[in-house]
Amino acid sequence: MWRKGWQIKFLSLGIGCGVFYNFIFSQIPLVQKLELQLQDTLLRLHHPKSPPQEIILVKIQRKDLANQKLSLGRVFYADLVKHLLEAGASVVVLNLRNDWREPPEFEYPIKITESINRPLKNLVQNHSDRLVLVTRTNQISNSKKPNFLIYNHLIPFDGEQLQPLIPPHTIQGFFEYESEAEFPRNLSSTARRSHLVGQFFISQENNQVKTFKSAALLALEKFEQQQQKIPLSSRIAKIPTQVNINFWGRAGTFPSLELASICQPNKEKKCLVVSPSQLSKKVRHKVVFIGFAEGNNIHTMAMLSPKGDSMAGVEIQANLMASLMTGSFLQIPPQWVELIIVIFGAILLSIGVYQYHKWRFLWLVLAIFSVYLGVCLILFKYKWILSIILPLLVWIATGISVFIYFIFGRQKEVITLQNYQITQLKAAEQEAILSRTRKILHRTASDIHDGALQDLKLVMDKIELEPDLDVDSILDKLAALGQEIRENLHNIRRLAEKMEVTPALRQGLDVGIRATLQDLVNSGKLTLTVITEIQPLQEPELNSVWIEHREEIYRFFREALNNVIQHAQPPHGTATQVCISLEQQGVRCILAIANNANNASTLNHAACERPKGGYGSKMMSAIASELPDGAWEMSALPDGQVQVILSWRLP
Repeated sequence: MWRKGWQIKFLSLGIGCGVFYNFIFSQIPLVQKLELQLQDTLLRLHHPKSPPQEIILVKIQRKDLANQKLSLGRVFYADLVKHLLEAGASVVVLNLRNDWREPPEFEYPIKITESINRPLKNLVQNHSDRLVLVTRTNQISNSKKPNFLIYNHLIPFDGEQLQPLIPPHTIQGFFEYESEAEFPRNLSSTARRSHLVGQFFISQENNQVKTFKSAALLALEKFEQQQQKIPLSSRIAKIPTQVNINFWGRAGTFPSLELASICQPNKEKKCLVVSPSQLSKKVRHKVVFIGFAEGNNIHTMAMLSPKGDSMAGVEIQANLMASLMTGSFLQIPPQWVELIIVIFGAILLSIGVYQYHKWRFLWLVLAIFSVYLGVCLILFKYKWILSIILPLLVWIATGISVFIYFIFGRQKEVITLQNYQITQLKAAEQEAILSRTRKILHRTASDIHDGALQDLKLVMDKIELEPDLDVDSILDKLAALGQEIRENLHNIRRLAEKMEVTPALRQGLDVGIRATLQDLVNSGKLTLTVITEIQPLQEPELNSVWIEHREEIYRFFREALNNVIQHAQPPHGTATQVCISLEQQGVRCILAIANNANNASTLNHAACERPKGGYGSKMMSAIASELPDGAWEMSALPDGQVQVILSWRLP
């Protein structure tokens, strides 16, 4: 049983270390980066197979901006949205260009008469139930109530009541984006997590605070109203914390339409639909996201996805809505829940340090870690995500700290009891050390005097007393030794030359054969017309067995080609061409060398008469027998050609 004082100390130490290390490690960028990489790995393993069919993107690309016949202004956007709605799109989510925002002094009530804003304003007035305007905001977590820009120039107003005819929160949805999302460093990045609902200041002077929904949630709400589905969005909107986006794949996973496939260029700077019927088939009863999909600019809002590729903000919005639509998003528990988990684990480790020792404590630590990892995986399956790296590091640091405290506490009493003995023994130990030091110094001096100095004296005496030394015999012996070393080095060099890999074969057998043929032709040794049908083989890389076999196959090829040069090529023969072929059929490979000499029958007859004779034939047979399923043959074809074939199986 614990003593009460120790019990309180260990519990306090466990809780204190848990809170302290949790705060310290949560501020370390490396820990946050590791946590992000681990969670991204889980996300890659957890993504659904196919995205919802109700979502489609209209991507604006670099070529659209560079097209001089397209004027991507507000009138053009209004026509594009109008045609999409007329084609049957349930909801259109429009990412407005950042440079279309009105200056801050444009506050409502205000009368806007600009003709360029009128088309979009009419769309908002007539189709507010099917249109969502995306308002880019910074991460909500960074400020308690950030500012929210109302598109006063696009929302119709009642001149008498001085109020907007359409409440801004029913037409505008926010999208969190920060430039750091291009290279996220932690899980709270806008490239991974998003708030569904947020409170914003719409007027700093009057402290007006309004609640707005994210663009994805607002689009889902309007889609459900259009399709008369069960309102899932109302339940999702009650989630108080961020949600983790469940990515459905790399960039380009969702079906998309290019701008040029919808609108044809014209002088009126409007969007004239190329094929209304085709457009209706593609967007009817779907949610259409419009936005930039290329380029590193503020309009694209590029982020780094868990797949490791750059993903435009419009695709992030589509992934978020797909996660909400299918209920596959991951929920994040409040920070106080994770803190309780960390403290609870720290308390268990504190108890384990006091009650268990050595290996039993290690088993307890492994058990705690295993149980927590299992819980995290189970919760992940049920769409809850917990931090993994941070709690484990906190528990390791807490366990080490508590263990060190325990060791020092236990040793304190022992040290106190041993202090007297240490004091008594100190004098004796000092004397013993001095005595041993004297002996070692004396022994060392004796060894030097009786050993090295005596040997040096003998050498000097010999040189003085024997001036007529036989220097020639010593030199002859050194010369013989030098010659022997040279011979050994020469033998080693020759052996190294034989054992080295043929440089021409390092890039493949086909490359080596081509290079050899080219060298023979350039040197004039091969004068026949060379016909090649050489295909690259699927060679196993870094396989020592294949490298050895490749050298032997190359040797077989050189021997067969040498026979053609020696016996079939003029003036020794009547051949005019040689054909080299290399092909692969599955794992089976075939190398063939054929020539069209008229004395084919003679060569074939000679080869058949001497099946056991000839160094070349023996070498070819030996090479074929050592290859996997290797076989070779020499045959005369009906057209008068002599052909040598080697076949084998790749390892």
